[in-house]
Amino acid sequence: MGEITGTVARIAWADLPRPVRAELERRLGARVRTAASQSGGFSHGMAARLLLDDGRRVFAKAINCADNLSGMYRTEARTAARLPRTVPTSSVQFTVDIAGWFAVVFDDLDGRHPRLERPTELRAVLATVEQLTHTLTPSPLSDAPTIADGYGPRLNCWRRFAGQGPPSDLDSWSLSNLDRLAELESTWPEHAAGDTLLHTDLRPDNMLLRPEGGVSVIDWAWPCVGAAWIDLVSLAPSIAASGVDPDPILAAHTSTRDAEPAAIDAFICALVGYWEHNRRQPGPPRSPNLRRHQAHSAQVSRAWLRRRLAWL
Repeated sequence: MGEITGTVARIAWADLPRPVRAELERRLGARVRTAASQSGGFSHGMAARLLLDDGRRVFAKAINCADNLSGMYRTEARTAARLPRTVPTSSVQFTVDIAGWFAVVFDDLDGRHPRLERPTELRAVLATVEQLTHTLTPSPLSDAPTIADGYGPRLNCWRRFAGQGPPSDLDSWSLSNLDRLAELESTWPEHAAGDTLLHTDLRPDNMLLRPEGGVSVIDWAWPCVGAAWIDLVSLAPSIAASGVDPDPILAAHTSTRDAEPAAIDAFICALVGYWEHNRRQPGPPRSPNLRRHQAHSAQVSRAWLRRRLAWL
């Protein structure tokens, strides 16, 4: 079973207030002929490929400024605009604040999401991760938070389970090893320090396999600075979900081969705890598959962690 990345109920181009659409068309210098909403991902703002009446294509995102996800959209636009030109990503054309809405327009990139079970496509993804590590070390952004600051308040769920009581339906392996998981989780911040700018949300639906065979990385909404190995380890659950063992890849890849196994174990442990906690929360009404995705991620990653730790 592959990773669950299915549809989110996105705001459509036609749903945007007329002043927002008019300003975007004014800035683009052409009317929008068609708008193809993108169903990947889990955020509900507008994300659409726009075909203009002069034949050009762009990719646009928009969200109400009062929406609690608007900060994420601004961070994505601000980060993408400042990345080095050698980073394989979509360039920002402009941003707009109008009528209580924020919008960003990117160059449109041809391509589709890579299939990690296909060896050629997986190799292309891994080559791009290597390129990112090389290009983004040291971080070109001086104001990006450390990963400990950015994620620390959220990657502590095993400790919360240990202190407040575990969920009644927690699996038997996690329950019997709860204190050990909490202790292992507590060590991830000390291992995660580094000077690489990280994407931190690498998944196939945040990548595009280009016609020439290369891979571009999009959706830079969660940039952090930390150890170079973190992005590939964050992608590894998607690799495992595609039926490929991540461990030989981590052992060979330039970004992870020198990382301490205990550091990788601690970060995987923290991710599993996060997914175990969040999958039990009420589902966002406009993103009905988010909790299913988190449950599947927890299941796949826990099985991988069990193999690595060999705890009974």
